[in-house]
Amino acid sequence: MVFMVICQVLGGTFIAISWIPQVLQAIKGKTAHQVDLKPLSLLFVGTLLVEFYSAFLALQGEAVTLFVTNTIQLIVVTILISIVFWAVPADQPAGVSTKEKRISRTS
Repeated sequence: MVFMVICQVLGGTFIAISWIPQVLQAIKGKTAHQVDLKPLSLLFVGTLLVEFYSAFLALQGEAVTLFVTNTIQLIVVTILISIVFWAVPADQPAGVSTKEKRISRTS
């Protein structure tokens, strides 16, 4: 049983840590060009469903480590999705000004 708890803590920690470089890169560059929202959304939904299940188990006194590590992963993925929505729009590279001269169609 202790071995399974250690595996869960290590596995959950590694999964959460693996997202940190992506989050830091998006924050530092203030752009989310490199982030594809489709698989990230699927990961969020899957993590959320596992979170419901792990909360159910944790309330029964079982799999508390699953709940903790999954909560951390859910927070990291939520932060990354938030960056995608509130960062510089994906079709506009960082450093490009949006205040460009408008071209008249009549000229």
